[in-house]
Amino acid sequence: MRLVVSDKILKLTSLLAVILWLSPTLIEFTVSLGSQTFSWSAFVLLFLLPIIGFIYLILAILIRKWWLFLFGLACIFSFAITMALGYYLLGP
Repeated sequence: MRLVVSDKILKLTSLLAVILWLSPTLIEFTVSLGSQTFSWSAFVLLFLLPIIGFIYLILAILIRKWWLFLFGLACIFSFAITMALGYYLLGP
């Protein structure tokens, strides 16, 4: 079974994921609900991007695009990649 998805839509959603990945760097805020605090960066890096990454992996298998598979893996491991880049660029 082969799924047909426009390359323009794939590139647009990939650009949206990149902007979402960079947003914790540019925008940092927390929401407090009672005794709980929720961070935008934790929500994006630990919840939202891994879900998008799994969707990209499924799409990559269905439409047979290897670059989408790699992009999905990068979204799944976005927290680890971000922490590794921060350690490399900023030091311990």
